[in-house]
Parts: sequence; C-alpha cells; structure tokens
Amino acid sequence: MQILDQAVEAIRKQAGKGRVDGTRVAATFEAIAACGEEAARIWQGYLNSPGAAGDKYTIVSWIGGERAKQLHELTLKADVLVKQACAAAGDQARFLVLDESPVMNAYRGLKEGETGTQAAQAMLAQQQANNKHLRALADNVRAIRPAAKAPTAKKPAAKKKPAPKSAKKKPAPKKAVKKAARKAARKAPKKK
Repeated sequence: MQILDQAVEAIRKQAGKGRVDGTRVAATFEAIAACGEEAARIWQGYLNSPGAAGDKYTIVSWIGGERAKQLHELTLKADVLVKQACAAAGDQARFLVLDESPVMNAYRGLKEGETGTQAAQAMLAQQQANNKHLRALADNVRAIRPAAKAPTAKKPAAKKKPAPKSAKKKPAPKKAVKKAARKAARKAPKKK
C-alpha cells in the first residue's frame, strides 16, 4: 500500500499549488476502506464457521470458491478506487505503480505447515491493519486544503480627467478636403 502513501504526498504537493481539495479525494479513500471492511467481514465469516478442512496448498480450498470470488470482486473494485485516488495526484500520478491491493484476497498458497484457518486469521489481521491505515490516510487527505491565493492589492480606480471646455475640433487638413472633393466630382454623373 505504499502507492497510497505516495499518492497522499503527491496530493499534498498539488494542494500546495491550489489544485486539489482534500475533502473530495478523502471520499475515495473512504470507499477503499469500505471495500476493506467488507473483506474483513468475509474473512471473519469464514473464521466464525470454518467448515471442512481443505488441502495443504491453497487458502481457496479452505474458505470456498464463493468467498474467494467475493474477495476477488472487492479487490477489483478497490484497485479501480486506488487508481482514482492516484489520479488526484495530478502530474505525479504517472510515477505511481500499484504494488499491492488494499484488499486481502484468497489467492495465495499456504506456507509449509500452515492451515487455512491460520492463514485466514493472518489475512484478517492484515486486512484490519490495512483498514486502519486507509482510515488514517483518509483523515490526512481530508485535512488537506487548497493553498489560499495571496490577496491581490486592489488599485484604486483611476479618475477620469474631464475634457477641457474650450477644446475645439481641429479642422481637417486642406489636402484631404481637396482629395475628397475630387473623388466626389469624378463619381458625380455629368450633365449634358
């Protein structure tokens, strides 16, 4: 989940430039945490009634295909939300690479001597830690406010000077008057 930590730092920098309002981005972090909470309920549901033991290779054989599918769907949903959160980082988003999903899915093998129940307990503990971290990130992002623009000093309006009362129109230059008279004479129809 380092990607989300890096995204928060990049968002903080963008907010310093006045480009990001943290309250809007915090909602995305809350949605990611909600996916994590749902995943924790699925893991807890398995631990409450573990059922028959599975094989010694995969967690899926212990928790069942339906729970694994639900966890996978939550992982996909969370990954989309992570990309949205990273997009808020602006230009820095292109440097963020999804390292791991914030939702613990069931597609990993069991360690030597580990049972599915033990793995589920470890996954639940990790999911709860992820959820706590996501809530903290949401709080951090929510606290980010765009940088206030420096107040610009308003210049007093310039007073218009009244035109002098004795101002007279300048007469047109003599050459321009003669030229205009010649043009008019050429265009005028001749009388017979």
